[in-house]
Amino acid sequence: KEEEVHNIVLMRPPPFELQHTSTCNIDVSDNDNVITKISSNGQWNGNVLSSTPLPMSGKFKFTVTVLKTQNSELFCGIAPSSFNINGTDVYSTSGWHFHLYDGNLRSGPPTSHSKSYGRRVNEGEHVDVVVDREEKTISFAINGEDKGVAYKDVFNSGDDLRVCVMLYNENDSVRIGPIERV
Repeated sequence: KEEEVHNIVLMRPPPFELQHTSTCNIDVSDNDNVITKISSNGQWNGNVLSSTPLPMSGKFKFTVTVLKTQNSELFCGIAPSSFNINGTDVYSTSGWHFHLYDGNLRSGPPTSHSKSYGRRVNEGEHVDVVVDREEKTISFAINGEDKGVAYKDVFNSGDDLRVCVMLYNENDSVRIGPIERV
């Protein structure tokens, strides 16, 4: 259920439900959307996707805050509802992501690529993921510093898009903030 209050889109339960992979131990706190990878087997399999789709119109953002990390081996971005939540290395097969380790963009079809874009994001820092449904763009900002349009025309206005986060290392932890209109 979506409710707009003071320009913030709240997804109930606050801020939205998250589903995660069954192939490794991920802890998702229901109260504040803190995601922690409990165990690691040396694979990109700590995948988390929102159960609720992103708004279908307008411009909005959500924030991913790095609470704890060994070396910033984390991805954040958006993915279609068809995203393989139990897959490994899915950052290159589905969705549009920002790699916090090296600041590169990684995406699946139709624009599969790895491209230099930003900088490394460390523990205590945050990334805003900004989606503009009308312009069909995805942008990222690091600690409020806009890095510009990362992806353009990679989704259709009616696509079912979801919040997506991927964790690699054991004990890495992030918080996903509420979706806000901008």
